Amino acid sequence: MRILHTSDWHLGRKLHGADLSAASELWCRHVIDLVRERGIDAVLISGDVYDRGVPPTESVELFDAMLRELSELTTVILTSGNHDSAHRLGFGAGLMKDSVHIRTDSRNSGTPVEVCDKEGNLGALVYPIPYLDPDVERRRLAPQIIDDGGYPSADYLPRSHEAVLGAALDLIARDIESGPHAGEDVARICMAHAFITGGEASISERDLHVGGVDSAPSGLFRLGATGSDPGPLSYVALGHLHSPQVIGQSHDPQMRYSGSPIAFSFSESRKKSSVLLDITGNRVDTTLIDAPVWRPVVTIEGTLEEILSEAHIPDREKFARIIDTDQARPTDLTSKIRRVFPFALDIQHRADALEKRDTFTPIAAQKPIEILQDFMRIAGNRELTGTETELLTNTWEHTRRAFEGESA
Repeated sequence: MRILHTSDWHLGRKLHGADLSAASELWCRHVIDLVRERGIDAVLISGDVYDRGVPPTESVELFDAMLRELSELTTVILTSGNHDSAHRLGFGAGLMKDSVHIRTDSRNSGTPVEVCDKEGNLGALVYPIPYLDPDVERRRLAPQIIDDGGYPSADYLPRSHEAVLGAALDLIARDIESGPHAGEDVARICMAHAFITGGEASISERDLHVGGVDSAPSGLFRLGATGSDPGPLSYVALGHLHSPQVIGQSHDPQMRYSGSPIAFSFSESRKKSSVLLDITGNRVDTTLIDAPVWRPVVTIEGTLEEILSEAHIPDREKFARIIDTDQARPTDLTSKIRRVFPFALDIQHRADALEKRDTFTPIAAQKPIEILQDFMRIAGNRELTGTETELLTNTWEHTRRAFEGESA
């Protein structure tokens, strides 16, 4: 059996204002082609299909067309992330065809999706956990207790990612232990959209801090196992972090972030990919499959002469962040760069300060020309020339005399 692990499509997102629709279309076509060519039995999307709760119409239409075509070829299992609207994404989930499973309700985390091969044999049980907002889920996932009056009540869970993720995983552990497939030799895969301790973040992810803590420990996925036992899960298909990476401790079950298929910041210059799971019994072997690149991202740093040199000809059609390091900001820096790099999205001038001081003389104690000289050192990163100093001094004196004459 083969399953494709993806996450964080963020349909509708832009990169510094640049439209990424073409990149999203290329990715969707890539997934459909992979399913056809590799005989993939299920596609997992571990959260953040869309970039925001109310996505652009074009993004909805793209995903709708893609999902219709994909669902004719394979099983699709997707969860809501911290960018999606769980309510909107989950609308009509119960009306979907058997090959499409949209999970947005955390209380269903313990109900697995049965993935069968082409012959109809059960090959994997997938437990999808949507993004868990601690402020919401500490109520929803709290254990129900019947009070003395016969009424249900609940003690809220602690307000933390660890508490709510632990509660969702308890539902999974219960099903593994006593559900209809208890004891079967089958791969059990958990999907989760969360920041797991040890993961490497990039600047394009939305902050998840709650009470000063933004992550949950990887050991939760051992489902109570101790010692060197990794627990009953064969694989944890994570979403939220945009850089593909393996995480977890030595005795944890195998877990990985597939990463986003498209670079959404200049900190994501590393190769993007999805994860192909080859499953035999309860064993899962993984292979990375490179994602197609519509337009690469690059950061170029140097003097203007270096930036415009032949060395960077291969970068001129890329989305570029350009950092000029000339001591003084070159004249018409932006226009000169954009003529050569039409897809430069972020242009900065960043040079070592000409003069660094911990303290400054109060302005009231300085002469006007000293103030202007200080300004040029700090803002222009250079000294005034002799001609400039003479011009400013003469202008100041002329203005002062004129003002004093008017006052007299």
